[in-house]
Amino acid sequence: MFLRNSTRLLAVLVLMMGSAIAADIQKPIQHYLYFNHRELHGENIRSDKALNDPRFRGAQIVYTWRSLEPQQDRYDFAAIRHDIAHLDSIGKKLWIQLQEKSFTPRHNVPAYLLSDPLYQGGIIKQSMLSAPERDPHKPVTDDEYGWSPKMWEQPVRDRYQRLIRALGQEFDGKIEGINFSESSIDIGVEDSKGNTIFPDDFKPQQYVDAIKENMRVLAGAFPHTTTMVYLNFLPGEWLPWSDKGYMRSVFAQAQTLQMGVGGPDLMPYRKSHMGQSYGFIKDYPADLVKGMAVQDGNLRQINPRTGKKNSVEDVLDFARNYLGLDYIFWVEDEPYFSNEVLKKLPAH
Repeated sequence: MFLRNSTRLLAVLVLMMGSAIAADIQKPIQHYLYFNHRELHGENIRSDKALNDPRFRGAQIVYTWRSLEPQQDRYDFAAIRHDIAHLDSIGKKLWIQLQEKSFTPRHNVPAYLLSDPLYQGGIIKQSMLSAPERDPHKPVTDDEYGWSPKMWEQPVRDRYQRLIRALGQEFDGKIEGINFSESSIDIGVEDSKGNTIFPDDFKPQQYVDAIKENMRVLAGAFPHTTTMVYLNFLPGEWLPWSDKGYMRSVFAQAQTLQMGVGGPDLMPYRKSHMGQSYGFIKDYPADLVKGMAVQDGNLRQINPRTGKKNSVEDVLDFARNYLGLDYIFWVEDEPYFSNEVLKKLPAH
């Protein structure tokens, strides 16, 4: 009897181990190319040679709110249609990044948001000076600033959500995934004690609530497509020292909606990010989707564990064994992309 039970137990253990190994094999990281801008007629998408590399499943392409709604209530989705057709023709998939923020002097919102008093100015200026992708050797010039829509203003949010629903009506189930731009917004000024003073019409909680409301709309508009929220930092909170529950609540909302989570700037063990979103991404349920982008400058940063520049091996190890990612979106940041990514990214 003892031998028979032991044999059964051993068989169960072997079956469980085999299932775990099989699950790991069946769920490799999906690699996409990240295009942070699209030329007017998509020339850079069609001419990109790396898209034909079998290691890349498709393209994550940035489409700005401004380009998708050139006039109020007049949507122009021709670029998305053209990109889907091209990618289909070479056996690839499209992932949309819906970009409402900008990190250059040019804003990414429709012009009517700026001219109609209903939208309270429509946008607010932000700084990129603290962004990890910023080249520290580059002088401080106007291109170190960007703009964010006043998403905490209900009329602005209503217009953005109308765009989301229109996109979902046409493209749900036809694309691999869709995500918002990052949650980080750099506004306000610090006083002599290090406290951030925000503009009078800005409250961090209202901004967090706006993100969560937009998430509900995105999930509802794309029931047959992977939806993802990009989370890295939130204003008014710096974890773990100043925990207002903002980041925690957004991750909880994502889990409730069964949404994917992720963010820009995949930089192994970077201290500032480890204390913010990385830990939440690590602990996010494995049966839900997680993805991150290797963006401009990420492979230039120093890995605190090695004291050396981030390598492709560092990124993949961190992605697999710490964060448990399903997707990585690679920007073609030279010379790193040609010299390192293309040479060291393994085949599935």
